Amino acid sequence: MKKKHISIIIINYNTSSLTLNCISSINAFEESKSTEIIVVDNASKEEEVEHLINNLKNIDNVTFIQSKINLGFAAGNMLGFQYAKGDYYAFINSDVLFVEAVFESLISFMEENQNAGVCGLQIINEQGKETTSFRPFEGIRYKLFGKKFLAFTQPKKPSMLKKYNAPIVVDFIIGSFMFFRAEAFHSIGGFDPNTFLYYEETDVCYRLLKKGYKTYFLPNLKYIHLEGKSSSFNINLKIEHLISYLYVTRKNFGFLKYIVIKYFLILSYMLKAPFKKKNRSIFLKLLKMQESLALSMRHKQKI
Repeated sequence: MKKKHISIIIINYNTSSLTLNCISSINAFEESKSTEIIVVDNASKEEEVEHLINNLKNIDNVTFIQSKINLGFAAGNMLGFQYAKGDYYAFINSDVLFVEAVFESLISFMEENQNAGVCGLQIINEQGKETTSFRPFEGIRYKLFGKKFLAFTQPKKPSMLKKYNAPIVVDFIIGSFMFFRAEAFHSIGGFDPNTFLYYEETDVCYRLLKKGYKTYFLPNLKYIHLEGKSSSFNINLKIEHLISYLYVTRKNFGFLKYIVIKYFLILSYMLKAPFKKKNRSIFLKLLKMQESLALSMRHKQKI
């Protein structure tokens, strides 16, 4: 059988050291002859770009692309995708570290399971502890009553509360490492560039499902995710999180679910608003939010 080629796309945004460590860990475990690494810089600071370029020039299997604007996660990855030539695409966060070879096993699994559109692996943190690696679609039951209620009402659905030892079909995998069959990714048009940050994996996995592809979680393959190292939390990111969530909900799950969830969020933050300033800010933003993405961080940046 002809050896399959893998295109790895990594977004860099002021995380040059993390990106370089990520690439080093990939090349330490995977064959560089069967991989190409495409690094997309999302308008980082000049010193970050310089550091990256100086250290990438001696790595043979890396292509560097520099964007003049911050495209966000989805559009940044779609820019990198345009240079990809692989049979499979691995979209990997800059704050990921490989701890073992995974590509050969992933390809074998997907060759044996032709309905597999995308696969995710077991995430571990810096201390080696397993963390959440897949989630259910966040509908009304999940948002209003939580994951325990969802697990109780849908006992056949894989639960985040359980440990698994064999591959399972899930709703969506965490977006820090997503391994796509190229033809499946093509069939849905890739990531939706309307989202700037967050919920890209929910959207892409749901659209794959509609095309007849399944999302698999492979618990026996692992990687480290230095969660939060590529983006620190602030109030603007929380608002962006809600903007993307409501957009993806309205787009994929219908107007009724969108309205119920939106007004549940408004009520929740209204009740919390008197106690914390950040909750007041989020409450006011939710009141202003329509179905558009006009309040997204994408529209606040200067070129």
